[in-house]
Amino acid sequence: MFLWNMSLETGIAEVDLGRKRMLGAMADFFQGMDDPGLNQHTLAAHTGAIFNAMKAAFATEDAFLKTHDGEASEKHQMTHAALSAAFIDLCRKLIPKIRTHKQAQQCCLEIYQLVDDALFHHVTKEVAGYRELGRTPVKKVG
Repeated sequence: MFLWNMSLETGIAEVDLGRKRMLGAMADFFQGMDDPGLNQHTLAAHTGAIFNAMKAAFATEDAFLKTHDGEASEKHQMTHAALSAAFIDLCRKLIPKIRTHKQAQQCCLEIYQLVDDALFHHVTKEVAGYRELGRTPVKKVG
């Protein structure tokens, strides 16, 4: 489902690396949904991995945007903050309530929906913009 492919490449090595890692964590989460041993702890580990990868990828993107497109950088940081907050809020709401395997599966479905609809969509819709920025020289301050 969340597999890295050439259509997702921005041509910016550090941005692509962060996004690859985030998609890898998302793919691990997706594969873990069918794990018969899925429970509160394994789900927390998978969502923690997504969050850590997302945080690193977003920080790299934000740093890149500051040097290449300062005007769009602040708005983009706000988008990243909103996505991160939505993910954290949903995980904090759902994961502590898990007591059974079935509850873990239900939580996975809700978290999956956010991961697919928001995070994955965010990554895929930005590719062209990053490709264009990667071809432009760095804006000099002053």
